Amino acid sequence: MIYILENADKLNNEFLEKSESLLSVQRTEKLKEYAVLGDKINSCAVYLLLRYGLKTEYGISEKPVFEFRQRGKPYLKDHDNIFFNLSHCKNAAACILSEKNTAIDIMEIRKVHSGTLRRTCTQDEKSAILSSSQPQRDFIRLWTRKECFSKLDGRGLLMDFSKISEDLPEMKYIHSLDLGEYIISYYSEKPAEISYVSIQNLLEI
Repeated sequence: MIYILENADKLNNEFLEKSESLLSVQRTEKLKEYAVLGDKINSCAVYLLLRYGLKTEYGISEKPVFEFRQRGKPYLKDHDNIFFNLSHCKNAAACILSEKNTAIDIMEIRKVHSGTLRRTCTQDEKSAILSSSQPQRDFIRLWTRKECFSKLDGRGLLMDFSKISEDLPEMKYIHSLDLGEYIISYYSEKPAEISYVSIQNLLEI
């Protein structure tokens, strides 16, 4: 299941204050590492999405604590049979839960810069995007697919995105959804259902 919080850009410091008691000590310490308020809010929102999903699907009410695999991918300390991944962008946050390894990336539609194209795309991908009638959407779709792939084992942005191509076997299990203001890509053997979650839902966990 995929859980999505829309209008995340409307959240403010009041949201953080109301969420304080819902965070684990570990997550509270993580929020302190961020200097920018928006980063604190995003980190808080995806954590509460995870809590909401765990309670909804598995009846787990305790505050999740993370441990990390060799390459840094987090897993649930007390429930390592449940796989999850988190992502956020300017105006939305997303969480995916699965019984198998998974990953998700969400990104708002934004302007495509030539430097980003050079660093992240193959020559064929660049040509296709530049000749597209919707270059921004096509690039964001491609970006989220590549980032989703890169998050499968925890490497994330450390990978060379220009070497991630649709020919890789894992890419056939990466599904992409254009949801208007943003695009989501996620890794799953089967298409996942989507549940839209309100701010109030998160605060009533």
